[in-house]
Amino acid sequence: MVPAISMFYSGAADRHSTLTLLRMPVITAAFCTVQWYLWGYALTFASVPGETTSTWYGGHPEAMVLYHALVQPVGAAGPKIPELLYAFYQGMFASFTPALICGGVIKKFKVGRFLIFTWLWSLLVYYPVARWTWSPTGFSSRHGIMDFAGGTAVHITSGTAVGAVVLFHSIEKHGFGIFRHAWGLVKQPTEALDGDAMAMRRRGDEGSEISITGVMMEHSASSGNATKGQGGRSDSVLAGDAPHSLNNLVLGTMLLWIGWLGFNGGSALGGNMRAVSACVSTHVAASTGGCVMLMLFWTMEWAGRKWPGVVGGGGGAKVSVVHFCDGAVVGLVAITPAAGYVPVWSAGCIGAIAALAIFVLKSTFFQHLLRGDPLFVFLIHTGGGFIGMVLTGCFARQYVVGFDGYSVIFDRPIGERVAWQIADACISFGYSLTITTAILLALKLMLRPFTGTWKLLGDDERDKLEAELEYKWRSE
Repeated sequence: MVPAISMFYSGAADRHSTLTLLRMPVITAAFCTVQWYLWGYALTFASVPGETTSTWYGGHPEAMVLYHALVQPVGAAGPKIPELLYAFYQGMFASFTPALICGGVIKKFKVGRFLIFTWLWSLLVYYPVARWTWSPTGFSSRHGIMDFAGGTAVHITSGTAVGAVVLFHSIEKHGFGIFRHAWGLVKQPTEALDGDAMAMRRRGDEGSEISITGVMMEHSASSGNATKGQGGRSDSVLAGDAPHSLNNLVLGTMLLWIGWLGFNGGSALGGNMRAVSACVSTHVAASTGGCVMLMLFWTMEWAGRKWPGVVGGGGGAKVSVVHFCDGAVVGLVAITPAAGYVPVWSAGCIGAIAALAIFVLKSTFFQHLLRGDPLFVFLIHTGGGFIGMVLTGCFARQYVVGFDGYSVIFDRPIGERVAWQIADACISFGYSLTITTAILLALKLMLRPFTGTWKLLGDDERDKLEAELEYKWRSE
């Protein structure tokens, strides 16, 4: 899944960022694997023998460097697996989650500072959230909250971290007036097209870029600023901001799709019917999410041609395979917390609802407020994680959970289940947002005496760091 996310991000990014995004998830995952080996597993899952109360971190020192994580069995009930296998499997989650953040912080961090950030973030955000979600002594686990494979610990935390970085960077660059500016974009988005056309673009193929270029040129002509020197950006610049490689994007999506079967199915911790159900639900949700997202864009394209005065873009935007890939990933994210709890028939509903919700938010709201997140990492992962957690409470069934022969869920009304699910998602969101912002502030204060300034990169530095595809492998 880590090479898959590298392919996905590098294909979706513009050509200046593609090489950075190809290598950064792999490097980040390796660094976080080292931390997991040193103390991550011990802090997340190890407990003092006989411990019965909820704790923030693990407390068994023999789990450090996996010193004593060998063949002792893991599992509260039913068949057991060796602890070393469990540590190895959970280490994939611990390395993949920080790798997700890479897609939302490109051009905002230098590599070294980003690695420092991810080490601190894993220590202070991922490990505590994963512990309260999956450890038998975690408070979410003890209160019967259902998160099968990481709706909160993986997707909500990583997506929210991207949102915090983008917001922090925007405030540093523009001040707190950025909120007033963002509200103005929501109310009258066409007024910002001259200066922000690249940032506000919708992800898609060259047709989408041409559509936005047409709107921008029309607006520039109406205001008397159609010249290259006074108007917006040229067509060539907008084309350079398009997804660099649709082949890489599609290949990355397919590899993620395959890897997600292990991501979700493996969370049953055994070759049982619950794992089979989780795999089938994962596949159905991804397929449904991709198809629904594609049909929504097809509908918008048709409506734009039929009613050009009502639907924005005049029908010029072309439907792209990017939209299918986005929908498939949204379906995968949404089914993650639900896969081992819900019947297969409901997986299609979860994929469709998530795709529809993300389509609406992406098309109307978040593309104006979080323009510093061009790959929509925050929206897809935080939004998809929230939707998945809520729908898990709606569709969870005891007979599905019992497919492994021993698991049970709390006997609650659906409304109470949903309330607990929403509460856990909100707590994870607020915790990740707060601690991520605190980490950024701490890094700023610590680095200022050595660098003279905080190194979330400004425009000039970002230009210097962009790698030219034809000549360079590493950014300068």
